Amino acid sequence: MNSIAYIDHLLRNREQVAADIQDEARAAENTRACFWVFLCLSAFYGLIMGSQNLVHGGPEGWKYTLAAGVKLPVLFLLTLAICMPLLYVLNVLIGPRARFRTILGLLMASIAVTSVVLASCALIVMFFMLSTKSYAFIKLLNVIVFAIAGGYGVWFLGKGMQTLVPAVPEENAAGAAVGGVRTIMNWWLVTYAVVGTQMAWLLRPFVGSPSPFSFFRAQESNFYVNLIHTIESLLKL
Repeated sequence: MNSIAYIDHLLRNREQVAADIQDEARAAENTRACFWVFLCLSAFYGLIMGSQNLVHGGPEGWKYTLAAGVKLPVLFLLTLAICMPLLYVLNVLIGPRARFRTILGLLMASIAVTSVVLASCALIVMFFMLSTKSYAFIKLLNVIVFAIAGGYGVWFLGKGMQTLVPAVPEENAAGAAVGGVRTIMNWWLVTYAVVGTQMAWLLRPFVGSPSPFSFFRAQESNFYVNLIHTIESLLKL
């Protein structure tokens, strides 16, 4: 199956992808395929996201572009590395006791579909970059795109994790235990999303800034305060 066909399969056949990842004979193949989809498409979107300065003739725009193309895949991989140990331990302690390779495969599939959604929005982001020089607007637009793509990726991961939990009526003790497992997994998904957001803040800038180039920014405030300030600047409050 070529890359385009696999992307289509990933989007259309979520249950089958999860089943393939649980199959020992096909787990490694599917995990590798998801990794390459993620790596190529996240780097592609990073290059687009970082080109705001470049498309408007900034002398250091190419630096922002290349930096974002490198940092975006790193953002996803670091978030996965930080959150995966907790997910695996919860999986072993309270169920469904899936193998490490299964958990890794599901996480890789989730960031792969997130990257597919990001890449599908790349031309829209580029259109608005060419249409306006407003750094605040482009930054907010990317936040919205990431919220949509990240939300879908987390939902995809949640559905994939649910396939590992047996369907048992909640009226009996086994059903109550399964419900507890799903509740804990849902809280882990919230943790995963929050860690990803803070990691993005630590690795900023991603959008090509009009200020002199820096690979990282000095730590200040937090993502949510900065988002409020960005909205205020757009609304001129």
